[in-house]
Amino acid sequence: MLDDFLERAEEDGEITGEDISGADLDSCTIRDCIISSSVLASVSLHNAALSDVVFDSCDLSAADLSSVSLLRVKIRNSKLSGASFAESRIRDLTIENCTARYTTFDGSAIKNMRVHDSDFSESSFSSCKAESLSIISSDLTRSSFRGTSLAGVDLSSSDVSGIALSENLRELRGARIEFSQAIAIIRTFGAEVK
Repeated sequence: MLDDFLERAEEDGEITGEDISGADLDSCTIRDCIISSSVLASVSLHNAALSDVVFDSCDLSAADLSSVSLLRVKIRNSKLSGASFAESRIRDLTIENCTARYTTFDGSAIKNMRVHDSDFSESSFSSCKAESLSIISSDLTRSSFRGTSLAGVDLSSSDVSGIALSENLRELRGARIEFSQAIAIIRTFGAEVK
């Protein structure tokens, strides 16, 4: 079944309506493929290489994408809750209209990642090397960015309530936030604002 999945991905370039929950696809290569309306919950893609891949209306909940290489990947209208992208190499990733609560990107190298209209509440982006990160109209409630610079990132349209940062707030240097967000962040550290 898994060989068939990978073979169709390579030959047809399109997969629709598959359920490969819990599958082990470690170290595989998937390129030039559209995967839609499929269930990949708890699938392991550890150390895999994905390039020019689109996931549309898929369930990738609790998927292990740690140490993965993502190049020109789009994930839209999908579930990513609990997925791990830890220690990954990410270049040109777009995530749109996704539910991605409890997702982790800890320790990843990120270049040109765009997040739009997605729920990343209680997720972790700690200790990432991030370059050209865009987060628009997304929920980052109680997410952690400890050790990850947000310089150049406009967070003004996103919910940053309870965001976890280092004590000196160095992650926010060069980021754009609204006044009301600044007050909420300061309250996170126990300060009383009048």
